[in-house]
Amino acid sequence: MSEKIIFLDVDGVLNYMSYRNKSTANIDPSKVEMLAYICTQTNAKVVITSSWRGSETYTPRIYYILIDILKEHHVPVLGDAPYIEGQFTASVDTEKSYSLDEIGDMSFAPGTGRGAEVDKYIKDNNIKQFVIFDDEDWDWTYYGLEEHWCRSTYYDKKYGGLQPGHIKKAIQLLD
Repeated sequence: MSEKIIFLDVDGVLNYMSYRNKSTANIDPSKVEMLAYICTQTNAKVVITSSWRGSETYTPRIYYILIDILKEHHVPVLGDAPYIEGQFTASVDTEKSYSLDEIGDMSFAPGTGRGAEVDKYIKDNNIKQFVIFDDEDWDWTYYGLEEHWCRSTYYDKKYGGLQPGHIKKAIQLLD
């Protein structure tokens, strides 16, 4: 039987603009409790997709803070999604500042970036039941994953991060 998987981004899911707590790297424990509840209700396990993983050659300290917090809240973590570096479809001038709208219009070349990472994990591990918690569109439609995406937000001061509606959708997708 295939595992039930929650693909987890951190920024905009477990933390958000108006929550600050230095000891938790701005992770809101109430959002982690929501995640733990979903895991308990569905027997799902977490695969981390967040940039908090770092890269293939570097793991930042913030990643270990995340892992410790998830353990404290009894969130089962299987590991990380495979790392596939994103390549933009359009050339990006590293000397230029881009607006949020311009950044939002950029997409990754097929087979690169977070969408490709999730797609690869699903295929490599024959995953049938899953949900994606992320505040950004990583070309989910291109990979046929948009129905499994629970979009949260980082920038909303009142409704940032995981919300009750995400819990309901996640449980429906995982049960």
